[in-house]
Amino acid sequence: MTNVKNKTEILKVILLVYTIFACLIFFVGETNCSPQSAMNAELQRNYEIQNVINLIDQKEYKQAFNALEQIENVDMTLINYNSLKFKELLKEYKKILIDEANAYSSGGDYAFALNLLNSRQKYYIDDENINALITYNTNQIKSKNLVAYNGEVEHLFTHCLLAFPEMALNPKNPLSTDFDRDCLTPSEFKKILLSLYNNNYVLVDINSVYENVNGVCKKKTLYLPAGKKPLIFSFDDCNYDSKKKNKGMVDKIILDRNNNIATYTSKQTIAKRVSYDNEFIPILENFVKTYPDFSHNGAKGLICLTGYDGILGYRTQKSNATSRFEIKKAQEVVNRLKDLGWKFACHSYGHYHMKKISDMEFAKEVNSWQNEVEPIIGKTNIYVYPYGEWEVTTDDGNISYKHKLLLDSGFELFCGVGAKTFFSYVPIGTKDTHTLFMDRKPIDGRTLRQFGDYYAHLFDAKQVYDHTNRTVPFNS
Repeated sequence: MTNVKNKTEILKVILLVYTIFACLIFFVGETNCSPQSAMNAELQRNYEIQNVINLIDQKEYKQAFNALEQIENVDMTLINYNSLKFKELLKEYKKILIDEANAYSSGGDYAFALNLLNSRQKYYIDDENINALITYNTNQIKSKNLVAYNGEVEHLFTHCLLAFPEMALNPKNPLSTDFDRDCLTPSEFKKILLSLYNNNYVLVDINSVYENVNGVCKKKTLYLPAGKKPLIFSFDDCNYDSKKKNKGMVDKIILDRNNNIATYTSKQTIAKRVSYDNEFIPILENFVKTYPDFSHNGAKGLICLTGYDGILGYRTQKSNATSRFEIKKAQEVVNRLKDLGWKFACHSYGHYHMKKISDMEFAKEVNSWQNEVEPIIGKTNIYVYPYGEWEVTTDDGNISYKHKLLLDSGFELFCGVGAKTFFSYVPIGTKDTHTLFMDRKPIDGRTLRQFGDYYAHLFDAKQVYDHTNRTVPFNS
């Protein structure tokens, strides 16, 4: 115990001496900054390094390594004053790095494994094991005819399908106008999938298009089969809320007796009550079975959830007296969807307008998501703005309270809505600190009729349009 205390005291003395020395040099050599600011900067850096060492002592090697990478302009000579700790970190983190890379490789995601290894190689320049893994994954990519893709990444989105279009689009239905504007019918969705496939698009996991480097999210190089173009497909408002029940959508997503995904709609005939062909999840599952090369590394779609009226048709919100049973059933469906390659995103808890909700109410929203939805679906790093209304900075250019709260909650990639492809950094023009942002092209009745030109490289809007069931003529 005495030795530990002595070492700690010695460490503190070394850090203090280094800080004073650095500040004196800074004060003498830089007349345009105050010695106090220099001292504050060095104290902060020393605090961060001490935090790394504390994590090493706790054997939290992955956290220690991540903390080390987040230290801005770290002086390696300062780290090496305690070279034994640094060597311990590199030794132990190497095991973690190899395990993670092997896990991605065994799952067929050689590109992700290669990106991970390359981002850490500077610490293991002459390490035979790391270099061997880099060579292996590089060769696997070449053998599978995968090439680096440098073009645009298409991201399309729609809402839950109009499973029973004759009911959903009936003028007597009070929601028919909203449904016509915001949704697709099953026949339209199927035609769009086939057209995307014929135009050489391939589904990719949204998590494969970016990476977190030193706490900053950046776009990442994709490796795809030669001639293929990446596609992300997301689906909003997948809670099947109560107000839409018996209006032309399914009631919920279920598992049948064979653990297959299906839909359930209570107010239908026995023959139509359970279906495998009237909602985007089972339709996409069936399409990939027919055309397996439409999915890269098993990728499917991104399901964007709210929580105010539960998820996937289950009333999981705490205000529901039977929520415990509903949570159990929803969890079973979620687990199966994850096994099949589906991912989940936060679409807020209450589907608010970002510009109208107060900071206090927004904090409650995030808390409700974390307490009610996150325990069911797990942690997600993707935030999809309701109505596409996004906010990063205030009018004076500072990071807004709402955005900082989202960042502190672990969200990394933020999605809006736009007819043109946009996958970049906001605020535009920032270099060191920024947010990774991706717009999504909406596909629905309105865009099919009015914005077909924006989608011509993906599909022919007039050809996929459901002229039989839609009451609004095309191009009206």
